[in-house]
Amino acid sequence: MFKRIITLFSLALFALAPLGAARAQQGQRLNLIRDAEIENNIRALTVPVWRAAGLDPNAIEIMIVQDNSLNAFVAGGQRIFINTGLLMRTERPNQLIGVLAHETGHISGGHLARTQEQMEKLSTLQILEALLGAGAMAGSSVAGGGMGRPAPADTGGGMAPGSLLSFLKYTQTQENSADQAAMNFLDRTHQSVKGTIEFLRVLQREERMMVGRRDPYLSTHPLTPDRITFFEQAAARSPYTNEPESPQFLEMHHRMVAKLIGFLSPNVALQRFAEGDRAVPARYARAIALYRTGALGSALLTIDGLLKEHPNDPYFHELRGQMLFESGRAAEAVPSYRRAVQLLPAVGILKVDLARALLETNKPENDREAVRNLDLASQSESGSYELWRLMASGYARLNNHGMTSLARAEMAIIRGQRAEAQAHAAAAERQLQAGTPAWQRAQDIKAYISSRPKK
Repeated sequence: MFKRIITLFSLALFALAPLGAARAQQGQRLNLIRDAEIENNIRALTVPVWRAAGLDPNAIEIMIVQDNSLNAFVAGGQRIFINTGLLMRTERPNQLIGVLAHETGHISGGHLARTQEQMEKLSTLQILEALLGAGAMAGSSVAGGGMGRPAPADTGGGMAPGSLLSFLKYTQTQENSADQAAMNFLDRTHQSVKGTIEFLRVLQREERMMVGRRDPYLSTHPLTPDRITFFEQAAARSPYTNEPESPQFLEMHHRMVAKLIGFLSPNVALQRFAEGDRAVPARYARAIALYRTGALGSALLTIDGLLKEHPNDPYFHELRGQMLFESGRAAEAVPSYRRAVQLLPAVGILKVDLARALLETNKPENDREAVRNLDLASQSESGSYELWRLMASGYARLNNHGMTSLARAEMAIIRGQRAEAQAHAAAAERQLQAGTPAWQRAQDIKAYISSRPKK
């Protein structure tokens, strides 16, 4: 399956792909996609907008939701959730930047200020569980302030409870404010508003196909024709309306969309991207699609051809490692993952990939290397269940009982299992040397659990 798909199941996020028929409330499944390239590209496209809004780019999280509907929304403070359907429907980076500028308007405008403090205390898991339980991803878009629209109502799901609607939804005034802010951010960053208009027209076509099936929540949003008029008027005033897009942004966007299509719709990718197309995004999509359809040999030949021309592209090395690892060839995958980590040392999820492959080789020296990489990755991926699962496995192999217990405590916290987290943290406290950072973390976990209201 995709690079890393995180499936919401009861109270756990498992970073293992695929997970079969795991189901949450209302019989639906909600997947988050973790992919270094897509996340980094979206951040690169949006950082100028965030800075124009006076926000700290390092404080904003990008969450990719595997869902075909056109939607993006903000929840839990400064977390922006973007559906894969929206990403794949954008034809140019300027269209996606317009969507993200709108979401940034909600963040900078403090539109969830009434509940923001409480929401910021929730984990991504808790937010997703609440959203899925309310049908936000299953046909009734309750996660307020999205530029996009939900899938047709017959895809499942129901109306959200009133409490959650009041918790997440925005008012029409706030939607207008976010649009106004988006226009200002685009002007401040010398970017055209044309992409926003183009994407709103896509939404307008979607709305016309949904006649008679409108979710009542949509009545809180300005009608799309009115939004188009607003942005057209802004375009007439802006000195940057005809500003060309950055070639670098265009390449990043093309690769991102090609990658998504290759993973999520491999047969479509093989039809859309002809074998004779020598453009990098087309060959990238074909390599992924060939792998996804079981043609590993052809996939490796294609990605090796790309690596011959672009030997320092970390994402090509990462993909090669994934192909080999998921085909049961962990030892062969290790060099590819190592190279990806060398080229992008600040990206934690690549270190998690490398550690997973290293542990799979069942060599003591690789176990130690895996733990070192996981320890570094924990600085940016502390909320990853998979990281702590691998950490517990690695430390167990190294007979470090204290760190094994601590990693299991972290796993239990993410899964919402307070009693189990408390027990593992207490064991870690006994097993670790007093005064060390790990021992202090065990104490912090115990104190945190003790401070939480009893369920």
